[in-house]
Amino acid sequence: MTHERKLQLGLFINASLIILLSVIITSQFQWSTLAISTLVFVLFLTLAFVSYSYYELWRQTLMNLTSYTQLLSEGVTNVAPLLNNTNGLIDELQLEINNLATSKVMQSDSTSKTLSALMDEWPIAVALFNQHQQLLYRNPAMLETLKLPLLIGTTAAQSGFTAHDNNGELTHPDFNQQWQTQNLWFNDDEQRIQMLTATNIGQSLRAHESVIQENLIRVFSHELRNSLTPMESMTDTLLSQKSPSPQNTKLVLTRINQRSKHLLEFINQYADLSRLSQPNLRWFEFKPLIDESKTVLPNHTKVIVKGEKRCFGDVTQLSMVLINLFKNAFQAAADEDLALNIALYHDNGLQFIEVVDNGLGFTNLKNATTPFYTTKQEGSGIGLALSREVVHQHGGQLIIENRGNAAGAKITLKWPIH
Repeated sequence: MTHERKLQLGLFINASLIILLSVIITSQFQWSTLAISTLVFVLFLTLAFVSYSYYELWRQTLMNLTSYTQLLSEGVTNVAPLLNNTNGLIDELQLEINNLATSKVMQSDSTSKTLSALMDEWPIAVALFNQHQQLLYRNPAMLETLKLPLLIGTTAAQSGFTAHDNNGELTHPDFNQQWQTQNLWFNDDEQRIQMLTATNIGQSLRAHESVIQENLIRVFSHELRNSLTPMESMTDTLLSQKSPSPQNTKLVLTRINQRSKHLLEFINQYADLSRLSQPNLRWFEFKPLIDESKTVLPNHTKVIVKGEKRCFGDVTQLSMVLINLFKNAFQAAADEDLALNIALYHDNGLQFIEVVDNGLGFTNLKNATTPFYTTKQEGSGIGLALSREVVHQHGGQLIIENRGNAAGAKITLKWPIH
């Protein structure tokens, strides 16, 4: 039984006892029935009114304290409980509630000041906006970057920021390719806050570009040397002969033609990697794509396809990926009994394409997708790099691994289905 029910029952019992005692006493004095009934009626109304008034006073006091506590927990501090001349335990309870609320406000203010002090020292530019995109805070790094006053309370548009229509993300024209911006959202006291951060990545980009240039020079030098050195040697040999035979001349020209084709193929593959366009995403039948891509394989190659019938992506770019994967599997095959198992399936909003072969696997998984890196005599080191870039353009990931208990490799392509 609740305390409220106990109070109601106690008041009812007390009123009943008073009425019963009054009836007994008046009977001893031989009051008439009418007089006793009148007394009982008056006492009943009086006691009912007093009991109800006391109960409502008790109930209203606790309800006011409960509402006051809820308001304080929600951060409202400019209110006071409506208490009806209470004292004693109720006053002590209100005092304890006020102490707790004051402690919470001080703690919240301390946390906000700590966060503000930390962001003031950040080298990363930070700005906070409310749900109406009004500026709430900006640290010194943001002021130094934009060279603007950025007045608190002004809108993002007034400060030169631009909001994207599709997701509401903010950016600024001064944040060019040398800057990396990020938008985050969080709730603070039932208010949605948008935080914009901007990081200068110019130095990192320049360092990365230097590494890329060095790698390109090294790779192109290596590839040109591999192609031109045998050409020079063969032509020197041919020119040193006073009367070269037609057979030797044809052999030299054939070798030069082969090396020239290899060099042109290398340059064309690099061009494909550098001019990859945005994918045209759509649904299409998967089997025709497999039939077209496996034409690069010998006729006796065993290709098993299972899973879904429809695929989501750019059919042209995925054709390039599968052709490169099939070529890699064929070049890595230990013998002529090459077998490929291809699976297409969807899971939790993602699409997966798995290509498993029975070749020798990868000798260096760490550098498998590094452009121009290859351990195969006939390889260019671009196929897997191109495949990875295509999957990245689809918003996904390319995973390369060797099969644990069996020969061969497993390549998984996955990206979200929009």
